[in-house]
Amino acid sequence: MNKSTIYKTGAAVAAGCTLAYLAATCGSAGGLKAAHQVGVKTEDEQDAQTPEYDFVIIGGGTASLALANRLSASGKHTVLVLEAGQSGVALQESTMPAAFMGLQRTVNDWSYWTTPQPLLNNRELPWTRTKVLGGCSAGNAMIFHNGAPEDYDRWAEMQGDDEEGRGWAFKGFQKYLQRFETFVPHPDVPIDLTERGHNGPVQIGYFAHFTALGGAFIEACDKLGINKTDDVNTSKGSLGVTRTPTYITPQGQRSSTERAYLTSDVLARRNLKVATGAHVTKIRFDRRSKTPRAVGVEFAETRNGPTFFVKAKKEVLLTAGAVNTPQILMLSGVGDAKQLKQHNINVVKDLPGVGKHLQDHLVVNVCFATNPRVSGISSRRIFTPSTFMDRIRLTTTFLEYKLFGTGYLTMHSQDSLAFIRVGDGAIASELLAQPDMVTALGEPDSTSAKTAPDIEIMVSSLAWRDHGHAVFDVGDAMSITPVMLRPSSMGEITLHSSDPWDKVIVDPKYMSTRRDMETMVRGIRVANKIAQQEPMRSLLNLDDTSQPLLDHGLDAMSDQEIEGIVRARCETLYHPTSTARMAPLGDGGVVDTSLRVYGIDGLRVVDASIMPEIVSGHTAGPTIAIAEKASDIILQSWKTN
Repeated sequence: MNKSTIYKTGAAVAAGCTLAYLAATCGSAGGLKAAHQVGVKTEDEQDAQTPEYDFVIIGGGTASLALANRLSASGKHTVLVLEAGQSGVALQESTMPAAFMGLQRTVNDWSYWTTPQPLLNNRELPWTRTKVLGGCSAGNAMIFHNGAPEDYDRWAEMQGDDEEGRGWAFKGFQKYLQRFETFVPHPDVPIDLTERGHNGPVQIGYFAHFTALGGAFIEACDKLGINKTDDVNTSKGSLGVTRTPTYITPQGQRSSTERAYLTSDVLARRNLKVATGAHVTKIRFDRRSKTPRAVGVEFAETRNGPTFFVKAKKEVLLTAGAVNTPQILMLSGVGDAKQLKQHNINVVKDLPGVGKHLQDHLVVNVCFATNPRVSGISSRRIFTPSTFMDRIRLTTTFLEYKLFGTGYLTMHSQDSLAFIRVGDGAIASELLAQPDMVTALGEPDSTSAKTAPDIEIMVSSLAWRDHGHAVFDVGDAMSITPVMLRPSSMGEITLHSSDPWDKVIVDPKYMSTRRDMETMVRGIRVANKIAQQEPMRSLLNLDDTSQPLLDHGLDAMSDQEIEGIVRARCETLYHPTSTARMAPLGDGGVVDTSLRVYGIDGLRVVDASIMPEIVSGHTAGPTIAIAEKASDIILQSWKTN
């Protein structure tokens, strides 16, 4: 490779992080099938020729592959996975941690957008949902956080007198959070390993690149009364500040659920088939008895191509995520009867809760200038290398990653995390001089308990807008990002039409409660306090007021002005949940505590859409754990039967 090619390669890394890199440890994609290889054309159907599997899993996402692995492990059950996208293990954007945003708004993204949000200046927000095997575990920011223990206790409480509901409390659910995990110790981050998992397929640890800003953030938070904690994923709770644990292996690669659960050995199982390019169009039901039963799945490879069908001997398991799961249910005739009739869809089961109770996490990136070279990397250098030395630096960075799996390209965007309460307690009264929010607003507390957080604060040595897709050339800069963890606003997913190839209507109804806005404003105030606290203050150049894109004037702003920032700039963290939630039928539930769809036999939902409420943290881990628990429930059910 000549020097010119090397420099161009370095620039390509910076511009889109799209360099080809496939680690030798990836699971093999050789055992995957094309969609047409696993079904029969509907026009050619004959019972004797129609392929049949014990379990047909719709979707190949975060939960799906954990479920497929566990259900097929004994060899007693045949399992088919239908995934609309392709394998992700050969995609450099899904392998190299710093490249993850390269999957967004491409063929490997469902590329949803919200409806115009009236309380966010009528903006339409992008909603990436990764369209490859592993789902969003193959395209997220790889942050390992399971929420607060109290979140799961709240889930159990919401199930009322249901005996099985108690198993969703943290005491019973923790073993599933640990089951998927192999924690790999790091010499720089000693922690108590008592509550970490050690035998799971997903590797977790502290192998992302860590900058000076991450350490300064932890010290600044500690001085402000946000106590240091070694581990935010234990029964002791998640409040405090810590270095970010990630789904990144010691070799510097993403540990998606495809790489973890769908290894070459697993793909070699004779009782497991995984089909890619299979766009599910509907679930088919046998309605000859009083209770409809799911008996198979229809799917296609292209919009105008033939439709295929497979039978499910035991169950159809819907694992398509918080957007596609309600869509598939509604297209199949399960949902709000009034809406279904508007689209001329035959009603199989009237379940008004399908698509409702949508929750999501919102963020605002609060950006500050850094002193030159302090963080060692900036948005300008990583995305738009402008000098010869920038290109040299990026080329060296690439070679370090290629040879050793270390360096800046193992970045995942957020060095450290703090979990706090701004609605009440010491942060509200002492740091912000604000009243208890329940008293001030007259709205109920939306957190799961007084010991659980309502805001997460993340720090990054990068600064950006629009998830890195907008031009943000401000020189050396960083960001401190508040995340609203427990929104009280609820939106919905509805059909655009009865065409399974049309995208659904996504309306999160962001900021539709006063509490949500007040929480975010307080979160931004805390971010500003952290920036001004040593040792963070010395790493920043807060006196620079020449850049309007930077947030150096927050001290002088009123709450109303900061609200304006929220309305103009807040973005999703891509954590939609609860659109087919586990709850009593009378409370708008869609599935029971065994994840069975109400009023339907042979159909369960296993993904983030079943969460009764969104967790106060990141959703990937809980979603994998839901699949782990579901596999036990399902296998026990058929063992009994």
